Amino acid sequence: MPPTLLDLIIDVLKNSNAPLLQGEIVELLKKHPHINQCGEWSRVTVPSSAVARCLTNNINKTSSVIGAEGEKASFRRYYYQGTGQSSQKIFKEIDLHPILVKYARAKFGVYCKTIQATKIIQRNDKTRVWANPDIVGIEPILLSWNGFFQRELEKLGMFSTKVLAFYSFELKLDLQPDNLTESYFQTVSNSNWANYSYLVVRDFTQTASFLEQIERLNAGYGVGLIKLNENEPLKSEIIIPARFKENLDIHFMNFLSDNNIDFNSFLQECMSIVSHKKIDENNFDALI
Repeated sequence: MPPTLLDLIIDVLKNSNAPLLQGEIVELLKKHPHINQCGEWSRVTVPSSAVARCLTNNINKTSSVIGAEGEKASFRRYYYQGTGQSSQKIFKEIDLHPILVKYARAKFGVYCKTIQATKIIQRNDKTRVWANPDIVGIEPILLSWNGFFQRELEKLGMFSTKVLAFYSFELKLDLQPDNLTESYFQTVSNSNWANYSYLVVRDFTQTASFLEQIERLNAGYGVGLIKLNENEPLKSEIIIPARFKENLDIHFMNFLSDNNIDFNSFLQECMSIVSHKKIDENNFDALI
């Protein structure tokens, strides 16, 4: 009996080490040794449409052998889950947080805090949700000096780069040509107030032309790119370093502190570091 399109999709997913985008499934199907035997494939003018229908119909069934991660269809990744139990860890953006927290502490000496967009003070204003960074961090430079210099540098205030360095991170599961502009400018909007701002991803399209696009954006706005390693966080990579900004955008920081409880408490802890010359790790995300 000739294979159905679903049979071939399942075979592709079974042989993949990671969940796949719809476009990646289509490309692998084209190379499948039995694809020419599949009537559903040969009858359609646009194979990607047939694959999309097949995936959608299958994942909507309670007995589906195909699972999906991601809300937006264009960025959704699919995996084989057999009888309904997936052998692969299905990542959400929140799952990346502890990985970044561990890496940032080891790489930058930064203490991180997750900023919950749900903790905005005026919940009916959607623009305030867009303005929240995912994770913020502080490098307590002041604490690296001896007591005399700590007392003198304290006079410069917490916004001096000789006292503290502020980091801001925007996290995405994947960075592809289709979502590069939206993801990058969301990072600019949410995180470019800091001394260092980064777009942090689990995976990205690793082609020369795509990297050139990111480098052009970095040249214009200074946002860096970090690729996380979920299995070994300390082996995560800085693909493009963030450009250091001497001057913080204190107007935007004021806006955030007025409208997000988490960010306000983050700034309060930063003030405490400067005044008490020590850091309370309990006020930051724990290392896991």
